Amino acid sequence: MINLNFNKDNNKINLKANVCSNDILKNYMNFDYFTGLCKDGCPHYNLSYTCPPNSPKFTDYTKNYNYSLVIAMYMEIDKDQTINDIHPYLRRVLSDLLIPLEKEVNGLLTDGGRCRYCESCTYMDNLPCRYPDKLRFSMEAMGIDLDKVCKDILNHSIVWDNNENSYCTVLGSVNFNDLPDDKLEKILLSLVNSI
Repeated sequence: MINLNFNKDNNKINLKANVCSNDILKNYMNFDYFTGLCKDGCPHYNLSYTCPPNSPKFTDYTKNYNYSLVIAMYMEIDKDQTINDIHPYLRRVLSDLLIPLEKEVNGLLTDGGRCRYCESCTYMDNLPCRYPDKLRFSMEAMGIDLDKVCKDILNHSIVWDNNENSYCTVLGSVNFNDLPDDKLEKILLSLVNSI
């Protein structure tokens, strides 16, 4: 387990990361159930190339990779803020880490939510993606149970209730093949110091 704390924009951010075999992570996949939750409750369902029903299964997306470095990034929510204030900021910080990490380990990232590269996805106009080289999917869009992964793999709980939250968590990962844990920790430390 890797635990790091760092400051960005006068915010104290905590990070937990752990390497997990993708053979283990696939046991956390219930594709029909979680994409069904998206269909029934998410306003972004079927509006982009990266959201269900257009997202692949986690097992298909990661088929060329043996491992995932699963990362939870979280920070406290001040009394004058809500999860809706913190979540978009924390997602940007996570993306700022995942994009160079993906390159550093010659891997493939899973984002911390829906794609935000374009104001309106070209999917809605039946046109090709403007940024196909940046097209990535979130674990939840590929059917992974984030709550269980967070608890079991990272020993961390996601708090979902906006009124009860004392902290906000975002989750992402980078899939890779054969890299020693100590090298991953050094890479992560270097990257959090540069974002």
